[in-house]
Amino acid sequence: MLKRVRLYSLSTCPVCKKVKEFLKNNSIEFELIEVDTLEGGEQWVALKELRKINPNETFPTLIVEKATVGFDENSIKRILEINES
Repeated sequence: MLKRVRLYSLSTCPVCKKVKEFLKNNSIEFELIEVDTLEGGEQWVALKELRKINPNETFPTLIVEKATVGFDENSIKRILEINES
């Protein structure tokens, strides 16, 4: 199973730096979005996406999404949180 990891961060935030270091030290590939370094429109889009997950817009915000490859029914059920009755 693959996991997509995305980190919303500020370039000057000490806690954000700790999260980045933790991910790197554990060989976790991640998408880094340093919101304060983005240009106007990109920053607006990033903050809009962040608000959907974290309405308080606090940093860092780490998102770990799960993905499955191929057809693994049990894995798909776990990801979609489908319980059999």
